[in-house]
Amino acid sequence: MRKPVRDWSEFGATPEPKASIEAGNLQAALSGFAMRHLLDYRMPMRVYADDSLAGFGATLWLVGDTSGAATVWSRLCEEALKGRFTYSSTGTFQGGLLLWFASVWLKDEERHEVATELLEKLLRKRQPVMGATFPSLLARLLRKEVELPAVQAAGRSEAEQRMALFYAGVRAWEADDVEATRALWTQVNAPSHSQCELEYYLLVHERQLLARNPR
Repeated sequence: MRKPVRDWSEFGATPEPKASIEAGNLQAALSGFAMRHLLDYRMPMRVYADDSLAGFGATLWLVGDTSGAATVWSRLCEEALKGRFTYSSTGTFQGGLLLWFASVWLKDEERHEVATELLEKLLRKRQPVMGATFPSLLARLLRKEVELPAVQAAGRSEAEQRMALFYAGVRAWEADDVEATRALWTQVNAPSHSQCELEYYLLVHERQLLARNPR
């Protein structure tokens, strides 16, 4: 009989990559997300979450590796389509949402199809899994099945309101309405307390680039 797996804290500290993003240390964030992802494989039972892959891709985007970020999110979608995640705080929607954003920015139709396929599969589920309720609304927003006011009305937190504005801006950008994207993103303020939201940091990053280099 195998011995129980000892807690990782006995051997080393688990990194906090989101805190590294907040501190502006993106290299530490990359290392942290990679380590947290690999630590999943240390467990005898498969406990496989999508949050580290989503964060790793977001950090790649922030350091300027947009192609690498899109590839990570595309792989994340492929894994989600195969049902390989055993845990996701967003019901495995986040990979598709982030890849949709990347495909719009990079004008990548192939990756857009991958994102579309994942979101369609998740939206077809008769009973959404835990954590999928609001992300599913964001997916419908991108697909032009609902409008922003309905999504905002369903948002229960400041974080969800920021996400709604972020993806509404992505939708406007896809429609080639840059001014609408700028207007939506201008409404987004920093979180009132420390909490790393991947979409918020992506929004700030692209908003700054848009200010310097108007499309």
